[in-house]
Amino acid sequence: KVRLSIFEILRDFHDGNLSENNAFKKDPLYSREINSILFNNYGIDITPQMLGQHIKQLIEADLIEEVSIKKEVPNKIGRRKVKGYILKKDAFDNIFLDINFMSDELLSYFGLYDINQQFKDGEHCVLTIFNGKDKGKTFKVNKNEIILIGRKGDFKECDLASFTILLDNSYESVSKVSKPHLKLFFDQNSWCIVDNASSNGTFLDDKMVQKGTVTKLEKNSFLKLSKGDGGAVIYCSY
Repeated sequence: KVRLSIFEILRDFHDGNLSENNAFKKDPLYSREINSILFNNYGIDITPQMLGQHIKQLIEADLIEEVSIKKEVPNKIGRRKVKGYILKKDAFDNIFLDINFMSDELLSYFGLYDINQQFKDGEHCVLTIFNGKDKGKTFKVNKNEIILIGRKGDFKECDLASFTILLDNSYESVSKVSKPHLKLFFDQNSWCIVDNASSNGTFLDDKMVQKGTVTKLEKNSFLKLSKGDGGAVIYCSY
């Protein structure tokens, strides 16, 4: 749980602070800052020594890297040289390949994959939510349906037709279904998506989808409705 939480913290920092020229808008987080976020946001209280061990394991798993930075350190005068931590470029690929990193939380993602595959029949597009309150929910989409996906807002499941997928309001970065974040449909022998001018964007395997443009949905791909806190990650197969 601790290592996965650290990974999520660094992922959120990466998503929220990487500029267009691949430079960080803010200095990377160092151990004291990571420990503070673990305690305040995750309820995890560990010693600096224990945190160091978890960080070491993440580095050895080739998921994060150590960088030298200068920061204001409590009880010290001026900026001090400390070790900061950032995600490695291919971290999201490596996390599924590195056996030593396995944890109950990570294995649950493979469980979600198995759930998705149980519904796969070659005829439907199968969507499984991989994070947040709706984690594990799975939907089968017929080729003759046009599906609208968005945060439910004030709507309830019974308020709308079956061609909507309502996400919990805790996915606060996802656009409300009243102005749907995403449309999914089958056209010309391909499953396709359209971002309906969402507030925070849609990402297909980490590449931003152009808004208002029909985009082919590849097999076994990850859709991200917004990035970072409040976004939804959806695994898609067909």
